[in-house]
Amino acid sequence: MLKEKIYNYINSEDYKGQTKEELAKTFGLSVGDYREFFRVLIDMEKEGLIYLSRKNKYLKLDNETIEGEIISKHNGYAFFKSDKLDSDVYINEKNLKGAMKGDKVSIVIIKDMSKNLNMEGKVVKLLSKERNFVGDIIRHGKKYFFESLDDSLDEDLYIKNENLNSAKNGDRVICELITRNKGQKANEARVVEILKEKNEEALEITSVARMYDMPYIFPEEVLQEANSFSDEVLEKDLKDRTDFSNLLTVTIDGEDAKDFDDAISIEKKEDYYRLYVHIADVSHYVKSGSALDREALSRGNSVYLLDRVIPMLPEKLSNGLSSLNPGKIRLTQSVQMDIDLDGNVLKYDFFESFIKSDYRLVYNDVSDYLENGKDVYKDNKLKEMLNFSNELYKILREKRIKNGALNFVSNEAKFTFDKEGRVIDVFRDIDRTANRIIEEFMIVTNITVAEHFGNMEIPFIYRIHDKPSDEKLYEIKPIFYSLGYQIKGNNLYSKDFQKILEASEGKPEEMIVSTLLLRSMAKARYENQRASHFGLALEYYTHFTSPIRRYADLYIHRIFKSFVKNRLYFDGIDNKLKSIEKICDHISFTERRADEAEREVEKLLKVILMEGKIGEVFEGVISSTTSFGLFVELENTVEGLISFNSMTDDFYIFDENQFLVYGQKNRKIYKIGQRVKVRLVNTNLNRREIDFEIVDGDEDE
Repeated sequence: MLKEKIYNYINSEDYKGQTKEELAKTFGLSVGDYREFFRVLIDMEKEGLIYLSRKNKYLKLDNETIEGEIISKHNGYAFFKSDKLDSDVYINEKNLKGAMKGDKVSIVIIKDMSKNLNMEGKVVKLLSKERNFVGDIIRHGKKYFFESLDDSLDEDLYIKNENLNSAKNGDRVICELITRNKGQKANEARVVEILKEKNEEALEITSVARMYDMPYIFPEEVLQEANSFSDEVLEKDLKDRTDFSNLLTVTIDGEDAKDFDDAISIEKKEDYYRLYVHIADVSHYVKSGSALDREALSRGNSVYLLDRVIPMLPEKLSNGLSSLNPGKIRLTQSVQMDIDLDGNVLKYDFFESFIKSDYRLVYNDVSDYLENGKDVYKDNKLKEMLNFSNELYKILREKRIKNGALNFVSNEAKFTFDKEGRVIDVFRDIDRTANRIIEEFMIVTNITVAEHFGNMEIPFIYRIHDKPSDEKLYEIKPIFYSLGYQIKGNNLYSKDFQKILEASEGKPEEMIVSTLLLRSMAKARYENQRASHFGLALEYYTHFTSPIRRYADLYIHRIFKSFVKNRLYFDGIDNKLKSIEKICDHISFTERRADEAEREVEKLLKVILMEGKIGEVFEGVISSTTSFGLFVELENTVEGLISFNSMTDDFYIFDENQFLVYGQKNRKIYKIGQRVKVRLVNTNLNRREIDFEIVDGDEDE
């Protein structure tokens, strides 16, 4: 076979690199055979078997190929991101192979990182399927064009009248590319769907979901499989399970929650607490290799886009049979832990079990009872249980902080909507006592499971969080120095960051410090090899407690279940590790995609909310300084730019060493953490931008 012969020759020890013409001569081909030979070379390059160098010579892939995603694209060139690398990789336009922002690709590194320069790579294989794009129909004269909502495309695409499919000027549509030209500028498209929603908010959120290729419809075979289950747990399914249905058991979640995958029970002994954490046994219904399993793996996780959830599992399971609804017998996997008064787990046990939740509690109500003594509950046993939970959470939290765990100030935005689904307000969500109780109980459960299976050294999924890279530390050190905080050295521990968080507590810059430190952190990910979790200051960690919404947890449940049944074995450890590695790479990608989509939705809703507030004055804190202006964050988490162009009272200069801005004549200074008054002057929904201007203290508001 010609392809095999070419591959073996290019990968031979003596091969030095040849052009396509030189290769044809080496194989003794006549000119008439060149065309077919060149086609095979092109196919091999597309498949990632070989690659074409800058000198147009075909080479073997000496360097290991790295899978990841094109994360940005400007003026032809692009940047590539992978969980396997500490920094992004620059890719020249000619080395992109037509890849666009959002495409999953395989690359090789062709130039290592040098001073102030990124590594440079070359795309060897496009892994994404051909995808569609979201944008608007724009009419120019008699011609129609497609304007994409993201910057994946370098130009508007021409749409012939016969390819409009009833779309009109101004319609929000899904388009497919008819061509994907070598220069990455596909100049023609076809409308495949017109998007319509009840209001602007819903349309924009739908657009984001489609832009990120969220799988919003379950395949028929998946729904059929889910609907094949009974509405309630069958008696036969309770066989050989531990009965915890007589334990006082509760779920504690947000008011809007519909899927309940964790419940707790707690008893206080003389010198220790016995904590039970019950997790929905989703793996009982979602069998490995089934249609439900394949779809859950493909989705990777549920996605929460404020006005909707794109679930990992169909509603029959996520909100029904697997959800720990009050008064319903549900199958669970339970972890029982005896925890002493210093927060140490003295002993633990694992159970396949079933429970019947007694109460569906809400974070705010539980917090009102524990923080303010509000008379929310009448059941004395329930109140006693909540008091025990409050005591144990404080013990566990104190131990974690003592060990160096980082507790960032919450900067999460919470939105409220009217009956029509229009956004009417946004505010900073505050973690209250009940939220922290559940957080601590889930963390100690995840730690217990991770330590148990980690010590067994079997194929497993770990939650990894690397320490900040030297590059990130180099970026943030001068910013913190300008705020009066010092980061010494590069070999840092979580306790070093903890000291900064504690020092900033209660100060105007507290939120800024927390946010900057959080942004400097590496992105947590899934790995099949045991490694540390920097943010939690743990040797190793896993995700076990949310199998309804995370595939990692579902996979761990299968291992957990096998252990409980004394059937834990693995044929072909190496193959199992490779399989888990692929799963980890994929679910790390789907998690990152979900995070990006959720952030995008948050940005656009903030812009929509602020559209009606042009001219209003707000108080905020300078969150960053740049060469073109100041970013200010309001108390409600909305952030906007004050451009130097709007600061007309002087010529302002950015001091990049001290990260402050000063007026050339009046010497007025603006720095990170400083409180300012601003007026909203403009919003741009398509660009997700909000513009402010400074309001002087004596200006009439």
